[in-house]
Amino acid sequence: MRRYWNRPLGSKLIILGAIAFLASMLGPWTRVCVATADVGARKCGWTTGYEGSDFGIYAALFAVAILVFELLPVLWPRLSMRGWPTAVITAILGVGLALCTLVKLIEDNEFQTRWAWVGFAIALFVMLVALLRVRHRWGIRGRDAEPPPAGLPSSPDPPAA
Repeated sequence: MRRYWNRPLGSKLIILGAIAFLASMLGPWTRVCVATADVGARKCGWTTGYEGSDFGIYAALFAVAILVFELLPVLWPRLSMRGWPTAVITAILGVGLALCTLVKLIEDNEFQTRWAWVGFAIALFVMLVALLRVRHRWGIRGRDAEPPPAGLPSSPDPPAA
């Protein structure tokens, strides 16, 4: 558990967001009503985020992929996964999560509940945090090189003519 707390804040937020997304998909995302002739009335029920459109399953797979990718350094400490390539992979997975959730909302467009919108908000949150990590990593990418030794000038002066 100690290794989890040593992760960067963005990674912790993404992990918690992916777990929250998977939990929100267990809630009733849509209300489905069926009219039957033998009863003469409508029967209504709920469907979770995993039911209905296949994009719910795809979104769940993206969330699981994000969890696995972000938890690898916690479970396998010798695996160093820092830097902008790792942030880019997480951002791609986050964009995939948000897109699959959006397509699911569009395809299952009838009688959506608040759970569906909460799940979409969580997917957007995961995507935005992942994209902010890319932006942050890209900004410090050039600063990863070691500075010159203290005795040498950082840039040589041109010879005087």
